[in-house]
Amino acid sequence: MFYKVSRLSVFHNILRRIANSILFVLPVSLKYGVGEMFRSTRLPYKMIEKGWTVVQIGAPWDLLKAGRSRSIYFSKRVGDDGRVVVIEADEANVKALNVFIENHGINNITVVQNAAWSKATQLRFLIDDKHPASNLVEEVYDSGRVDRSKYREVLVDANSVDNILDSLQIDSVDFLSVTSNGSEDEILKGIERRATKVRYISIIGEPEKFKTICDYGFVQFAEDDRGALYRLVEK
Repeated sequence: MFYKVSRLSVFHNILRRIANSILFVLPVSLKYGVGEMFRSTRLPYKMIEKGWTVVQIGAPWDLLKAGRSRSIYFSKRVGDDGRVVVIEADEANVKALNVFIENHGINNITVVQNAAWSKATQLRFLIDDKHPASNLVEEVYDSGRVDRSKYREVLVDANSVDNILDSLQIDSVDFLSVTSNGSEDEILKGIERRATKVRYISIIGEPEKFKTICDYGFVQFAEDDRGALYRLVEK
């Protein structure tokens, strides 16, 4: 699985640049049309049903422009009777997604500009303007890394998924997708009140990495294109 290749590796970054140089210039209808066909038989997309409520955490503009945005594919899968809530901290990413939504007549995506976290607070957020898929909360930045200079730091509002969904009057979630860069456990702590009302979670990491997800009663049952899939097991 490509997600297992370190995004900090030279190989990963060379491959990403080559792919983006091609994908960025392709027509939207072509890359998302082909992408939809390709994903229709693959996890997690093939399990997403019409009418579902999906929460996507993280929506970088570079993946959107490359035709790889989970938010867009989830929108296609849930249909007009479904709903996709996107939680994204970076203002540029939010703007790009909202423009895409408006330009393509998408009416089932709600974008919330917030960093997902365990509680309502403010966080120092590190932004790579050239590669926003690598954005992350400063608190989880590994001090052993040597690429700090490529990021700029901004202060962002953060909140728990529970609080955000309360404000949207959403009670239960069929599918939660967490594509962050080290904030996963804090984000999981922020669904405590809704843990029994979330059916599936997609996240990078094995069960032993996330005690929280196991405590909630989730078990890993498969892998997808970004990590591991978990389902809630009734106790």
